[in-house]
Amino acid sequence: MSYAVFFDYNNMTYRLPVNPEQIEVSSVQASKKYEILKLGQIVVPSHMELTEYSFEVELPYSVRSYVETAGDFKGSDYYLKIFDECRKSLKPVRFIASNGIGEDINSLVLIQQLNITEKSGEEGDKYASFNLVEYKQYSKKQAVVQYSGIIVNTLSKSQPEMNPKSSGNHTVVIGDSLWAIAKKYYGDGSKYPKIYNANKDKIKNPSLIYPGQKLVIPV
Repeated sequence: MSYAVFFDYNNMTYRLPVNPEQIEVSSVQASKKYEILKLGQIVVPSHMELTEYSFEVELPYSVRSYVETAGDFKGSDYYLKIFDECRKSLKPVRFIASNGIGEDINSLVLIQQLNITEKSGEEGDKYASFNLVEYKQYSKKQAVVQYSGIIVNTLSKSQPEMNPKSSGNHTVVIGDSLWAIAKKYYGDGSKYPKIYNANKDKIKNPSLIYPGQKLVIPV
């Protein structure tokens, strides 16, 4: 299976028309240094920093022989508009990179930095340099604060547990992804493995599903 890179945003899946030559994954372990008498400097690990992904990709203005989306080609301006809308919404997107062999990259991210280059002699074609940072979902918790002898409960809203809107079957349409389907039926896209595990006879790679496939939606 060929290499494929996707962004999931607003229940739609967008495959990049050209694969990047490489994707750099940066994972840093944070640490603190201390001076110990008669021992000198030591280092103590504290936590793992958020993972970052960086790559450059060509976004052609018109169809080329090497594009991966020849059957549904969209030009560079189409993708740049999507990325701009995504960043202005201040919402995370799902970044998926699949090589069809090993473990996929499948992570919620923020597009932290996006640089666009247009080269002389290649007018209309754009080169986009991405810096993505892992996004971890969080919610506020209940806290108990004691002030002047009075105990006060501070409550904040949290996401309610969502039940499936329905169960049974779903027919895949253009733009669908397992993440979007899980969000539709369970209210939570991260539950997509539940659908994948119930349809392993039809789905070989959870990042790649095709219009017309009939999927079982488990309760």
